[in-house]
Amino acid sequence: MQTPTGSVPDRPVPDRSPIPLGSRDAAPAIRAKALSKFYRNPWTLKVTRGLEDLSLELPRGEVMGYLGPNGAGKTTTLKLLTGLLKPTSGGAWLLGESIEHPSSRRRLGFLPEQPYFYDYLNGMEYLVMAGRLSGLQSHDAHRQAKLWLGRVGLGDRPALKLRKYSKGMLQRLGLAAALVHRPELLILDEPMSGLDPFGRRDVRDLILEQKHLGVTVLFSSHILPDVELLCDRVAIVLEGRLSRVATVAEIVHGASQRIEISCASDAALEIPPAWRRALYREERPQGALYVLEQDALLDEVLPWLASSGAQVRSVVPHRNSLETLLLAEAGGKSQVAPRDAIESEAPEQRRSA
Repeated sequence: MQTPTGSVPDRPVPDRSPIPLGSRDAAPAIRAKALSKFYRNPWTLKVTRGLEDLSLELPRGEVMGYLGPNGAGKTTTLKLLTGLLKPTSGGAWLLGESIEHPSSRRRLGFLPEQPYFYDYLNGMEYLVMAGRLSGLQSHDAHRQAKLWLGRVGLGDRPALKLRKYSKGMLQRLGLAAALVHRPELLILDEPMSGLDPFGRRDVRDLILEQKHLGVTVLFSSHILPDVELLCDRVAIVLEGRLSRVATVAEIVHGASQRIEISCASDAALEIPPAWRRALYREERPQGALYVLEQDALLDEVLPWLASSGAQVRSVVPHRNSLETLLLAEAGGKSQVAPRDAIESEAPEQRRSA
């Protein structure tokens, strides 16, 4: 799978025409209304919030990144949408159908964060099984399994048992299983996990290809440069609550740029009190570096440096990355995943989920 990053690969793809936007009905691909999930520890009866009052819409044909620190509620959300957990309150709809109905998942492709594999099967057998479970007839399942095994770079060893697969190979196979039945909606939990740079590039190309075909994609990731490249919008969840939904351009370009001003000599100038929240100085072997956090002050700072005798050598703007802005959104809080949350669900709730 050797294609430039960000391009739609020029190769055979599954035999499906692009999905017309707004087809079947006008409902969004994903709609959640006041969706909540609380866990109760069966021993201590302590209640842990997994997700609270999530209201979100994802139009058809978009790619959305679902972001947040560990334990913020990302995986809980995706499990609720895919029927692996039952909501405590609220509701959600996939392609116009309530998640309470199994039929809502008929046109869904899902890659969990930690997919389970039957290691006595080979890659071809596993994908055929996934296709059959997703509703494909035997002939179509075999044809699509062969196609997708090649598409994810595993076609040269179709008989290799899964117990001999590396973590990256299993991740590719899981993605193929999510796509084998030609879904209209993809939900991917950390799809880049365990992949080397070449594998990440291949997954990015596949997501872009699916977008080109009109498939809606919701994926969580901690690899924020990939999110910037792929997504139309991002949703940020913090401590179980939706914090913000915006386009990547609104988040990144709407913030001030950080500007680095390199000086050969400045005789350790004292920064005026009015600028001390926006400007700071760092010692460097060949001079000093002034970092300006508010680009609007540049027209004032440069004349001050020149009049104070500093020898300005360069002025370099740095666009804030999505990672920087996500950390700022989190407010610097150290969020730790509630490790007991998985076990805090009552046994009867787990069985019903």
